[in-house]
Amino acid sequence: YGERWGRLWLDAARYADSDGFEKDKPRFVTFYRDYVINAHNRNVPFNQFIVEQIAGDMLPKPTQDQIAATGFLRNSMINEEGGVDPEQFRMEAMFDRLDTVGKSVLGLTVGCAQCHTHKYDPFTHTDYYRLFALLNNAHEASVTVYTPAQQVVRQELFRKAAAIRADLKHRHPDWPERLAAWEKSLPPEPAWTIVKPELDTSGGQKHTLLTDGSILAGGYAPTKHTTNFTVTIPDGKPITAIRLELLTDPTLPHGGPGRSVTGLPALTEFKLSAGPADKPGVTKDVKIASATADASAAEHPLQPEYDDKTKRKRILGGIEFAIDGKDETAWSIDVGPGRRNVPRKAVFVLDKPIHFAKGAVVTFKLTQNHGGWNSDDNQTHNLGRFRFAVTSGEGAKADPLPTSVRAIVTKGPQGRTPTELEQLFDEWRMTVPEFRDANFDLESLWKDHPEGVSQLTLTEMADGRTTKLLKRGDQTKPGDAMKPGVPGFLNALPAGVPADRLGFARWLVDPASPTTARAAVNRIWQAYFGRGLSQTPEDFGTQGDAPSHPELLDWLAVEFMAPSNKSATSWSMKAFHKLIVTSKTYQQSSVVTPDLLSKDAANTWLARGARVRIDGELVRDNALAVSGLLNAKVGGDSVYPPIPMFLMQPPASYGPKSWPESKGAERYRRSVYVFRFRSILYPALQAFDVPNGDIACVKRTRSNTPMQALVGLNEPLFQDAARGLGSRMAAGDGDDAAKLTHGFRLCVSRLPNADELAALTKVLAQQRTRFSADEAKPKLILGTTAEFPKSMKDAVAAAWVAVARVLLNLDETITKE
Repeated sequence: YGERWGRLWLDAARYADSDGFEKDKPRFVTFYRDYVINAHNRNVPFNQFIVEQIAGDMLPKPTQDQIAATGFLRNSMINEEGGVDPEQFRMEAMFDRLDTVGKSVLGLTVGCAQCHTHKYDPFTHTDYYRLFALLNNAHEASVTVYTPAQQVVRQELFRKAAAIRADLKHRHPDWPERLAAWEKSLPPEPAWTIVKPELDTSGGQKHTLLTDGSILAGGYAPTKHTTNFTVTIPDGKPITAIRLELLTDPTLPHGGPGRSVTGLPALTEFKLSAGPADKPGVTKDVKIASATADASAAEHPLQPEYDDKTKRKRILGGIEFAIDGKDETAWSIDVGPGRRNVPRKAVFVLDKPIHFAKGAVVTFKLTQNHGGWNSDDNQTHNLGRFRFAVTSGEGAKADPLPTSVRAIVTKGPQGRTPTELEQLFDEWRMTVPEFRDANFDLESLWKDHPEGVSQLTLTEMADGRTTKLLKRGDQTKPGDAMKPGVPGFLNALPAGVPADRLGFARWLVDPASPTTARAAVNRIWQAYFGRGLSQTPEDFGTQGDAPSHPELLDWLAVEFMAPSNKSATSWSMKAFHKLIVTSKTYQQSSVVTPDLLSKDAANTWLARGARVRIDGELVRDNALAVSGLLNAKVGGDSVYPPIPMFLMQPPASYGPKSWPESKGAERYRRSVYVFRFRSILYPALQAFDVPNGDIACVKRTRSNTPMQALVGLNEPLFQDAARGLGSRMAAGDGDDAAKLTHGFRLCVSRLPNADELAALTKVLAQQRTRFSADEAKPKLILGTTAEFPKSMKDAVAAAWVAVARVLLNLDETITKE
């Protein structure tokens, strides 16, 4: 049931896909999928599961799993092409989220009201954007996550670090007084003035000026470029130094401050030009005398994934690389996992002050040339969020204190939290010579910190975002501001529940909700019987199909929320699955008699057991299970089975894509782990009606086509399955009839009748004769993936594989009845 649950929910969403998302996407898919599976293993009730999917990050002290759960709402398409407006495609993602929640949770086609109100639809245009506002107050975040094994390592590192700190404090009980004295001795920072420049308009990467004066990069990320930001400083004071702050932001990979897959930037060169404000166009380059930074990486070669195919030796390192005039060097802030994704700063002291009586026009030039050859693979080291400031003070240097610690110092000793005091202690202890050994031990611990990966999530915004009704659903035509709320024709928000994303999530699974439980049980019923009690699972409204058994649907919904068996758990998926499979309705025979056919041709009234072809993923899994090849490993990385590689290249693909084909047992894992591109589905699944990933899908179509037979006979994994099943039969006990009976029963779960056994015996004999011919090449069908008895001739082994191909492609093998 765990796979069934996970697969249903993954089908209700879709995997993100874009040409600029190649490296992050496999990690995102892995963590989101593992959350779904782990939620089942933790026996998370369905109502809690929904809350975590919609607003896990807003729960009190959310766990990593609960934060990762909001990846459900990040499973929308992403566009990072050069000409796109990032806000436009954020809105497209928002439309997709409402469509997905509407179909999969509410069972309503809410997207119909995106553009206008429909005459006979109680869900209005206003309702749509009130619902929209509930989800619109969130960052499109990218957080760092760790595997369970990595989390254990981190906990042990933090335990050891806490023990070392505690020992220091125990051996030096006067530490509070010494820390206070150190704090008082800290020199004040120069007076910095934040400047808000005009944004670079050269094209490609988009920039947004935020209210705090910082600049946020978004959209397409070129691998090599120089951006210019010009500001007019009217006060006429001399400018002696420039400060460049690298700031974190929830929307950047790992929170930034850069746009690489590790959230890091690399600044190749920082240059300046300036001129008088009263003489536009009169500018000259400004020489930088020195530079300091609060953190720099040790000098090291640029990582191979940023290869630009020029064969030049490019290196990363200290801040001096940003002013050395060399295109091969760059300043990096990579001080190792666990400490790299924090704000940093650099100060550039000018050789001569910029000073014009009527003000100055200053242009900051940021060269970022340490990307790779292909922007499609996020081979970029661009700055993500940054801010400029100027000073007239002398002797300016980069503040050695981290930004967060400087804020604690500025705040003063009153009201400090234990966490803030610990941060301050860590900065102070590194300045104490007698703590050298302890500091060395603490620094060594960071070397063992695991390398986390990025996970797409939602993070609620502190300041809020205004939602406006979009006329005709057009982002460029905003109307009145909308207050967040739920549709007026449905149940109201419970008393005391705030109108935010968490409140919305709890409203969805409130027992008073008229649709959520119905939508869930109808979709599960659909999975077992091939059709739901309502055949429009995405639309329980007046335009959808009325349930064939409305009282049964209502009873199932109530039983799901509050089971009559008091020992059962409310909203328990396991209990609900058990309820269905132990029912007399489900356990009926699928045999169609003339009488039943005349009374209930489509089985609308459930006069007989369901008979439907199993879903595409299970067709593949069933073949692997029967063959003995199925790898039942739970969780972990995605699987890349063999496919025609031309699918990963233009023109079949918009851009070149990576498909690292899985080897050994990994390629035989269950289909829920098969990696899927939005635009290029795994062909073996697509042939069996597994839908594309570009829209939410809660009901699949089923077809019977010649392509399915061709896949079952010739696709590489199905060939491997045939070899595996052939070897199982060949190695079995008894005579040929017993072996054939064993293989038949593995495939269809019953014994063959006399005619069926005779037909299989005839096929086996024919194939033995065929492969015994001089011109036959039995090794071609045997391959290298299956082991047959050493004494068995190749011709005989190949005959067993041929029979296995027949068995695996029987209608009854891939039909649930």
